[in-house]
Amino acid sequence: MISFDIQIERSGFRLDVAGEFDAGITAVFGSSGAGKSSLLDCIGGSLRPDSGYVQMTTTTWYSSLDRVWVTPENRRVGTVYQDGALFPHLDVKNNIEFGWKLIPEQKRQIDPLDLADFLGLSSLLSRKPSALSGGERQRVAIARALATMPDLLLLDEPLASLDTARRGSILNYLKRVHGEFNIPMVYVSHSISEVVSIASNAMMLEAGKVVGFDRPTALLPYVNAFGAIDNFENIFDGVIGRSTDYLTTIEVGGIEISTGRQNQKPGERVIISLSANQIILAADRPVNISARNILKGKVIETWSNLGKVFIHVDAGPKFIVELTENALKDLGIRIGYDVFLVFKSSSVGVFDAFAPERNI
Repeated sequence: MISFDIQIERSGFRLDVAGEFDAGITAVFGSSGAGKSSLLDCIGGSLRPDSGYVQMTTTTWYSSLDRVWVTPENRRVGTVYQDGALFPHLDVKNNIEFGWKLIPEQKRQIDPLDLADFLGLSSLLSRKPSALSGGERQRVAIARALATMPDLLLLDEPLASLDTARRGSILNYLKRVHGEFNIPMVYVSHSISEVVSIASNAMMLEAGKVVGFDRPTALLPYVNAFGAIDNFENIFDGVIGRSTDYLTTIEVGGIEISTGRQNQKPGERVIISLSANQIILAADRPVNISARNILKGKVIETWSNLGKVFIHVDAGPKFIVELTENALKDLGIRIGYDVFLVFKSSSVGVFDAFAPERNI
């Protein structure tokens, strides 16, 4: 657990935030210039606050009152940046091993080659960063950060430059990393889709101050302050099921979703993506329609955003559905009501998860 109370002023911008993050995945969300990266820099030690404190469990990393300052290299923090920040002259293997080699041999806890295998990088070890895709570079950056077995992993907009397929893949890796190593993560993003997909809690910042701290969906009404939510994506882990000539079923959170026919074999892990505006919401089960997916669920939350309404529905996995305010009024749907989610198989994006099923 990490706790902090930080004040810092630079170039006319003042950050004044306090909070406590648990051992899960906590997102820090807000518009550009809200102070997200500055908060991460203060926690990691690359930026020294003017006053306050930063504490990791029982260890104080910074205290203005007690005049404590632990340097970044002594904080056991791993950091992954938007561009990966890999060493361009080193191949994948040596990038991953860079920090690990600085650890005394008797204190090393993991074999970097096992990490490479876990993150699907074994076939890329001899490549330079210039020969990697954006998603591959980010996986190398994650492996390098994990090789030192940090007490905390900081991720600063790690998916900002990736497309939907690569974002879903890296989110899948990060969730598996947390489950495997139980390392607390602080995940900075301006993408509400990513925040809802990965985080158990979220802190929302605006103009250097905390405006909310709760589970991600509970903070969504605050998003109005930052403008419209564009193209919210539901992102899920899935497993390929049976296929016919035209369709493939994917098992997601205890339900089956039909997509266009896929080439992956049964049992292979995939990522699926479904836009909130591609889902039709019905109060009664539809009949005689062409859409292949009809899922029953229960409304658990609703919120509005600049003329749009977003409905959070528990159908096994939890979906977010986009409606107009008039559509919601006509349907008469409220929290606690049973509803049906309807969407075409062609609306479901399917991407390789890449991660091998292997424990370290």
